[in-house]
Amino acid sequence: MASTRTDEKPTAEKPAGKTGRVPVSGASRGPSGENIPYAPSDERDRNAVVVRCGAVGIVANVALAAAKAAIGFASNSLAIVLDAVNSLTDAVSSVVTIVGVKLAARPADREHPMGYGRVEYLSALLVAAAVFATGVITLRDSILKILHPTLSTYDWVAVVVIVLSIAVKVWLGLYTRGKARETRSDALDASGVDALFDALVTGATLVGIAVTMLWHVTIDGWISALISVVVAKSGWDMLRDIVSEILGERIDPKLAKGLRAEIASFPPVIGAHDLFLDSFGPNEMIGSVHLEVPANMTAMEIDTLSRKISDRVYREHNIILTCGVYGADPEDPEWKKFNDSIRAEVMAHEGVLSMHGLYVDHDHNRVVFDVVRDFSVTDVAAFKGRIIDDLEKRHPDYTFTVHVDVDYAE
Repeated sequence: MASTRTDEKPTAEKPAGKTGRVPVSGASRGPSGENIPYAPSDERDRNAVVVRCGAVGIVANVALAAAKAAIGFASNSLAIVLDAVNSLTDAVSSVVTIVGVKLAARPADREHPMGYGRVEYLSALLVAAAVFATGVITLRDSILKILHPTLSTYDWVAVVVIVLSIAVKVWLGLYTRGKARETRSDALDASGVDALFDALVTGATLVGIAVTMLWHVTIDGWISALISVVVAKSGWDMLRDIVSEILGERIDPKLAKGLRAEIASFPPVIGAHDLFLDSFGPNEMIGSVHLEVPANMTAMEIDTLSRKISDRVYREHNIILTCGVYGADPEDPEWKKFNDSIRAEVMAHEGVLSMHGLYVDHDHNRVVFDVVRDFSVTDVAAFKGRIIDDLEKRHPDYTFTVHVDVDYAE
């Protein structure tokens, strides 16, 4: 198996196309209206957008926190005071987002040769944890309010402040989530979701104010408890998703299928196998693929081909791709017959998703190939042993070596 490394980043401008992770919305538009994602050269622009959005969040939330705190203490309303604390927490979350982006933008060094892009995942994790903690804390205080209700006094100034707060939070949530899609920032997306839920929390407070002013009955505790559960669940869901991303998720099937088809479109590539991708930040993916090519290609021809493929994948998907090679000889009837026979026999085994990389050494009667197993196969050694035993019974003159691959993106 040969391998050529082509990690150097091309300097050409990045054309319109799919991103390496999720569709981009709002970055810029091509002549046909297609989304054009951020190119590596635009990373500073992306960071500037995230920082600017975070700064807007800080200013808005600090102002809201001050206004709500003043109204809450004046009216003896625990719900409004807690809402003020929530807004202050959001301002701190925005600070965390900005710090995360600044740290993620640090250049690679000896200790972290892939850079610091994953810091953004950690900042998103902190924001999600803040959302979950807010839900839990407000639920506790809401229960105390239910057990020990006190009648608050409100005026129309309080109503106006709360209504304006809801409007600002809705705008801030939509604005932040829009910028999150544009920049592919998990931290911004978490902040945007948090802002929209905050608008819901404040809306519940407004309902409580209206009931108190009209009927002199306090229901702040019950409404706040219901909303607190919703907020806590939202924070938990965000935590779960971000932790899953940090642990390493399965490649998007559409992306994997598209990449394999794109790679296989380069003549004389016969197939693309063993695609593996790993994320080192929202805008940085590194991976590898094995090209199945005619066995009679020269080293220079393989090098030229792999460079073309790596260059295309980087420019269109912002993915740094290393290409390995499998040699095949589909024009040789004997090779094709042997390959088809082995493939049919291997694919008959339960748990086999695909087979590739067949290498036949007739001089030494040795056969090597890879199989991709389903995750339902838990005993890999027994799985491989059954395949080898079956093949050796059918082809007693040959010895077989089977490499079992994980189903990364089949």
